[in-house]
Amino acid sequence: MRPHLGSTAIMKSITVSVLAVCGGQGPEEEEDFTTFPSANETDLPPVTPTRFTAAKDTQEAPLLEEEPYFDASMTATYTGYLGKTATLTCIVHAAKNDKSVSWIRGRDLRILTVGGYTYTTDLRFEAFHQPHSTEWTLRIKSVQLRDQGGYECQIATKPIRTYHVFLKVVEPTVEVVGAPDIYVNTASMINLTCVVHHAPYPPEDITWYHGNQTISYTSPRGGVSVVEERGETTTSILLLQNARASDSGTFTCQPEGMEPSQVSLHVLDGERQRQLVIQTNSSCMATSRLSALFVAAVMVTIVVL
Repeated sequence: MRPHLGSTAIMKSITVSVLAVCGGQGPEEEEDFTTFPSANETDLPPVTPTRFTAAKDTQEAPLLEEEPYFDASMTATYTGYLGKTATLTCIVHAAKNDKSVSWIRGRDLRILTVGGYTYTTDLRFEAFHQPHSTEWTLRIKSVQLRDQGGYECQIATKPIRTYHVFLKVVEPTVEVVGAPDIYVNTASMINLTCVVHHAPYPPEDITWYHGNQTISYTSPRGGVSVVEERGETTTSILLLQNARASDSGTFTCQPEGMEPSQVSLHVLDGERQRQLVIQTNSSCMATSRLSALFVAAVMVTIVVL
């Protein structure tokens, strides 16, 4: 038979059971007591703490794509020199691709270039564009007078954006001031001035000729000076001291790589100068008489009418 437990033993058993459920232990002397858990008690799995965070929206608002646009520093007028190469440059920022910029000729709306490609059979036209560069260049080699006119740089947007430029073609010219004839007195200073207009760059050298002879500082004649001023307009001044009859003749100004210009120089002695003055005065008097006769004839005609 199972021994009967006293009331004291029953209380100790209950105390130890409560302490075991609460995770504690009783006094050390109570460790040998055996507890009897309730038949309805079950083991629960450990609870893992969970952190709840608000859901983040991973879809961001789409960025607006920048539209291509022309550079504000672009020029609208270009100068081309006859026979030389003209360069037209279009600067476009934020271009979508290298083929989005074209050059169009204004007079016939012909497509000349698209990106770095040339779309014309005229071999004088050439497209130039480096990948990812903002510059689209149209080159025209051996420029002709008919190339003068308007050109359009277009961006392939909707609607199309267009920048208009004008190419002015100029022809370099050479002239001797006072040509075709210049008259000077004997023993005076001869001053011949040669002017070069519209040259793409100042000529490397300008040579003077008297007939077929080159004029220089070392010429046998002596008293020769040449003064040059270089720039957009280049000037060469030939100075000859103490004009003499042998200086009469044709003088030629020859800029390097350009067409020459000539002038006829007449050195007059005292008698020749007097005759020229008489001839000039006679011509003036004859012209005056003719004018007077013409006026008189007109007045008579008016009176008769």
